[in-house]
Amino acid sequence: MIDYLTVVYKNYDLLDLQLDNFKNKFSEVDYRLIVVDNTPDNEKKPIERKKEINLIVELESYPTFDGISHGNAINTGLQYCESKTICLFDTDFFFLKDGKKIHNYIDEKFSLGYKAVGTELNDGDGTNPVVNRFIDNFRDIPCCFGSFYNLELAQSCSWVISPEELNVNINTGFIEVGWRIRKKILEDKIKTMYWKTDSTKYGDCFFRNENEEVMGFHYVGGSHRRWSANSYEEIKNIINMEY
Repeated sequence: MIDYLTVVYKNYDLLDLQLDNFKNKFSEVDYRLIVVDNTPDNEKKPIERKKEINLIVELESYPTFDGISHGNAINTGLQYCESKTICLFDTDFFFLKDGKKIHNYIDEKFSLGYKAVGTELNDGDGTNPVVNRFIDNFRDIPCCFGSFYNLELAQSCSWVISPEELNVNINTGFIEVGWRIRKKILEDKIKTMYWKTDSTKYGDCFFRNENEEVMGFHYVGGSHRRWSANSYEEIKNIINMEY
């Protein structure tokens, strides 16, 4: 049993697609799905498919700096996680392999001493300048796009980054939601690994493991600037293919 934690921000269509994807790929006995609704209060909508979600946490929310808003939502959701291994994933990140195969893969990695496994910090474009500048501090450390963590590690530090911290950290590269976790992994030499994408532009990022197996894809910007009238069908077509 693995707890899967995601944060909804305005785009409820992505949640519908996630529920379809989980239904098609995972067995209900293998996971708990925890959804934190971080949509600003004046834009919240009823979640229609509540019976398909194990736990919904509705936050009081208002527009603010993304690193504070999203980081706090993750912090809150982690308080409800119970399994030793948990998964953090964006609502526009979709797992593409059979759930049983994913869990077998993750179980094997964690049995070998890994404490975190999943996507590298790469959105195909915007993150590259920072990552390439501090590449040794990012190598083999996953981020919260779509990654599995030991619960104790995930709960060990806040996931928030404030504008003030961003300004201070810009010269060291610790600029993302979850930077404290990455810093802890580096300083404590915690065993982790990441899946890489070969995308070099803003858009679909397909992540492959060390065996070149496609594990999932990140639509990138699905909750904000990339979403369009065509997005729903584009994502639906991708998640319904065989990988």
